[in-house]
Amino acid sequence: MKKETRLQLTIGLTAAVIAVLLLICQFILQINVMIAALVYVFMLGMIVAGSYYLSKWQSNKEEYVNEVLDDSISQAMDIADVGIVVFNEDYIVTFMSKMFYDRKITAINERVLNWIPDLQELIKGEIDKCEVILGDYKYEVSKRESSSALIFKDITLEYDLKKRFAEEALVLGMINFDNYDETAEMEEDIRAVNSEIKIPVFEYLRKYQVIFRTLRNNRLLLILNEKIYDELAADRFSILNTVRKEAKRLDIPITISMAFARGSEDYKELDDMVINLLDLAMTRGGDQVVVRKGNDEPVYFGGSSEAREKSSKVKVRVMANTIKDLIVRSSSVIIVGHLDMDADCVGSAICMSLMAQNFKKDTYFIAKTGGIDPMIKNVMDRYDDELAPRHRFVTINEAINHYDDNTLVIMVDHHLASQSNGQELLKIAKKVVIIDHHRRRADLDVKAILAYIEASASSTCELVSEFIPYLLRKNQLIPIEANIMYLGMLIDTNHFKVRTGSRTFEAAASLRSLGADPSLAEELNEEPYDTVIKRSQLINQSVLYKDDILISSVADGIFNRPVISQACDTMLQTKGVKAVFVIANVAKDERAISARSKGGFNVQMVMEKLNGGGHMTAAGLQSKDYSVKELEAMLKKALEEYLKGE
Repeated sequence: MKKETRLQLTIGLTAAVIAVLLLICQFILQINVMIAALVYVFMLGMIVAGSYYLSKWQSNKEEYVNEVLDDSISQAMDIADVGIVVFNEDYIVTFMSKMFYDRKITAINERVLNWIPDLQELIKGEIDKCEVILGDYKYEVSKRESSSALIFKDITLEYDLKKRFAEEALVLGMINFDNYDETAEMEEDIRAVNSEIKIPVFEYLRKYQVIFRTLRNNRLLLILNEKIYDELAADRFSILNTVRKEAKRLDIPITISMAFARGSEDYKELDDMVINLLDLAMTRGGDQVVVRKGNDEPVYFGGSSEAREKSSKVKVRVMANTIKDLIVRSSSVIIVGHLDMDADCVGSAICMSLMAQNFKKDTYFIAKTGGIDPMIKNVMDRYDDELAPRHRFVTINEAINHYDDNTLVIMVDHHLASQSNGQELLKIAKKVVIIDHHRRRADLDVKAILAYIEASASSTCELVSEFIPYLLRKNQLIPIEANIMYLGMLIDTNHFKVRTGSRTFEAAASLRSLGADPSLAEELNEEPYDTVIKRSQLINQSVLYKDDILISSVADGIFNRPVISQACDTMLQTKGVKAVFVIANVAKDERAISARSKGGFNVQMVMEKLNGGGHMTAAGLQSKDYSVKELEAMLKKALEEYLKGE
């Protein structure tokens, strides 16, 4: 209770007590108290007057305090750059604090959302605060629950500082001139590269004020900030096209690979990241940019040319000797393929099985679980008498039973554990080797001690056939095994029509000399009648998209993956069509997309947008999460994004 209130109560009680005493004296004690009564009346008057003036003084004091307090709050709000906007039940602005008038901002009698539409979620109570821009200022706007006032906090300085800090953050980059060493063997070509290719690259970097230093003849280190990187990204790294066109004019096999590492204040982390990203760009075939920010998924630009074959026999010999050393030092070898193995997977696995056995190692090939393409399954059943005594075909559980910490696990025709028929084994494996020809994904989910991933190879059978002179004795490969490997190459190249180079035909010739029969391979690849009917069903339901892309989306029935791939290959022969996509059920609870292109259209990049992968001219994905129709809608969205970026 306030002091003044207590004083008034005390005076009132005192006056009441005196009045009672006067009455007692007058009527009980019979004492004349007229004089005392006069005193009492006088005192009562004084009490009333005192109370009046006390109340008046208190009112004046409160007005003074409020005036001082309001002025202090106003000053505090000015110092803190805070403004208040009040609105009524119709969401019409009825009051705006001084800050807004000082900044010539007025919205009195306007609806809040007409004035600032971005406040809708805040007004509805869906968020606690949001940021808006009014004129040259940026504000953080907040609102208390069930309140009709909005609090505007000026965060312009903070925003500008954050923006400047973000723009000046370090970005580390690298450029590699792909196929430079091969080109350097010709003196005339290397002069052309140095004058007609490198100089435009240097001028491009100087244009955007990128600092660069030569690490070696074919590699540059780039230092820039986020602001410069944004400008390069907005330009979509046009230097890729410049180099590609100039190299085509000069008829030399030069492209560039670029990598940018962002989103970290740890320079060592950026250094490691950019080296890994450049390696990723090169193993995916070069002629592209790979960018990663922190732990985000990498973003790819370019990649519109097929990977060129690398003709280094030295690298093959080094890889063969490394694999030999790993086999010799291991207690046993287990070979794993991908789910639903095809001819390329089986052929390369059989070859690696023979190589491991050549060094007296117990070798197991997981072929009885994880699925297998019906065509190659028929081949293996047909030649079981020849194959069974030479290879140990096992289930995943049997393979795990034979595993110990010194076992070498070899992955063929894939490089992701999620795609493997030996996923449980790969979780515990200490030593893993990867041999694959698909374009590498950014993050390997396997810790491999050796990863031989050559996107320029037509098939994994091509890669392992090059190991034969180093890891197999003469005539150790029997004709049926050579035929299976040849069949793998035949199917993966669509009868040697796509992704073929001189090494592809050299590998095919070597298999031919080891007993492979092209006529028998064609016979083994023949299809039953129901397969032809199913393929025709997929082809008949195709429709044109964007005039030069064919999409077949079939929700009825179940089709095996080879039939989908074959439908793609057939549809791709259509005149004027540059890319083909087929979507269908491959199991009751699983769908797949198969994609093909004639070159110049990177179906791999389209599939990667949907978490698939593959090659520039052949890619795909599997999904248990979406229906055929949902995948069709997702595919069309991915195509729109890809076409915008071409």
